[in-house]
Amino acid sequence: MNYSFIMLKPDALNRELAVEVLSYLKKGGIELELVGYQKAKEDVICKHYAEVIEKLGDTFRRRAVRYFVDQPVMPIVVKGEGSDLIPRIRSIVGATDPSKAEKGTIRGDLGIDSLQRSIDEDRCCENLIHASDCEEAFRTETAIWFGDEIAQRYFNKAE
Repeated sequence: MNYSFIMLKPDALNRELAVEVLSYLKKGGIELELVGYQKAKEDVICKHYAEVIEKLGDTFRRRAVRYFVDQPVMPIVVKGEGSDLIPRIRSIVGATDPSKAEKGTIRGDLGIDSLQRSIDEDRCCENLIHASDCEEAFRTETAIWFGDEIAQRYFNKAE
């Protein structure tokens, strides 16, 4: 069994799309292992997006804080068979820019925003879901959202 991390973002929860979004993953053979629900805090969001903030700077940080802080999110550890779990999840999720995501993907079917519109409006792109892009991100993001002790259980399971 392999594990990864996803997070339903505020726009998915505010639009009441959690069940529909998760059904795409279920159809792809991905199961929920550990589900959380919380209002995002600034320090956690800044840790989660630290690499993006470092790359894109304070503009992205400000947008992320405005979009996430005090809004509901669902951090989730998922599991599935096969060493291709992370790329398989990302394929189901679709392109970061919902306007460019293929039909049949979460963002392609359910997304209503575009990266360009979000830039023009000085805000984060509302793209429903985050999915870890590699094993290291899974480990880091699980620890950020669920704590080191819980995250360590999944690290040991995955090895």
